[in-house]
Amino acid sequence: MPETFGAFLRARRIVAGFGLRAFAEKAGMQPSNLSNMEHGRIPPPQEQTALESLADLLELSDEDRARLFDLAVAGRDRLPADVATFAARTQGIPVLLRTIENRGLTRAELEKLTKYVNRLGRKD
Repeated sequence: MPETFGAFLRARRIVAGFGLRAFAEKAGMQPSNLSNMEHGRIPPPQEQTALESLADLLELSDEDRARLFDLAVAGRDRLPADVATFAARTQGIPVLLRTIENRGLTRAELEKLTKYVNRLGRKD
């Protein structure tokens, strides 16, 4: 079974040493809402600020932060909030995404493209 937002959030919360009530309080949520989110009874937040707040509280690595954003929109036919914000403010991204779609790149080709882009420049 694929990993869900709620399962990922719960696992990272526990690793960070937070109980449900303590984490909910720090996140400005009702404990029942956090529990419902972790169990998939209510959807995850979609707002970038809300997701960033959760990631910051959990002190997530860059990789885990990206996973949190990705899982928040999994199955919703939407871009993760951080990606949507970047695409909206960065000229050329819509053209790049359409080109990738029109070319019908395979997963392996997308991974190769990602490795190439990662070699182009380093974020300092």
